Amino acid sequence: MNKFAAFQTFVTAAEQGSFTAAARKLGTSASTVTKMIGRLEDDLGARLFNRTTRRLALTEQGQALFDRAQKILSEVDEAESMLRQATISTRGTVRIVVPFLFGRLTLVPSLPVFFERYPDVKMQIHFSDRPVDLIESGFDCGVYTGEMNDSAAIRRQLTRGPQITAASPAYLAKHGIPKTPDDLHDHNCLAGRFGHDWTFRSPQGGKQRIRVAGNLAVFNGDALREAAVRGLGITHSTWWALRHDLESGALQQILGDFVVEGQAVSVVYPAGRHLPARVRAVIDFLVEITSGRPPKTPASPAEQAKSS
Repeated sequence: MNKFAAFQTFVTAAEQGSFTAAARKLGTSASTVTKMIGRLEDDLGARLFNRTTRRLALTEQGQALFDRAQKILSEVDEAESMLRQATISTRGTVRIVVPFLFGRLTLVPSLPVFFERYPDVKMQIHFSDRPVDLIESGFDCGVYTGEMNDSAAIRRQLTRGPQITAASPAYLAKHGIPKTPDDLHDHNCLAGRFGHDWTFRSPQGGKQRIRVAGNLAVFNGDALREAAVRGLGITHSTWWALRHDLESGALQQILGDFVVEGQAVSVVYPAGRHLPARVRAVIDFLVEITSGRPPKTPASPAEQAKSS
């Protein structure tokens, strides 16, 4: 027996004074109400109503149960109302985890606009370049670069663009500009999350891996970008990570004819949950601030031949 439903039926019958009126309010039949009350009395081993032809009257035991059950149901209603209000109200704290580079160059500079729109939302931003278990760590959402194998999370792509190879103008002026991926063997290449195996488009239109070498490995996207800007070597990263430096001229793209599609930047959040309005506001804002159109990856020779 569903005790919550039984208590709800019992309280409604007591308040309405008849099984028929209770059934009407609950949207069920009088016989169903009668059976529910009968099962509850059998389960409790107590008579809850004295039945007359005109009206139900609570017994002493029924009155004691009514006082408690009415209070319990009222508290449940208040709790439900509070949760519904929290779901539709854009207020409260949102805990989010983002990569270092994304957080510093994309999210944090945009926060004045967000807080002007949503003054009642508080945000806790955590930084990690590694995938994090959102539920275990208590995060409402997270931003990740690359693919995820977490079936308990919903993934929404924010942006995607070509995989860029770039260096500072000062480095290229001193060491020369590589013309093909194989020319990288003669250059100082900065290793990051992609390691020493860099992927390029092959002359046939497929993909080729080039093993590079250098005197520096940096396992932080922001620090790797800064090392390249300072002229320490050539970097291989996503367009999204380097776009500001490319626009300002701090970095210069090379090997543009050999680029491949880069990894997607996505926002993820736990599946199977009602998404509070405050979390939805953050997700929609992330979509908005990443809506810039990335450059197209060059067509392969085969694709170019088809279009000509």
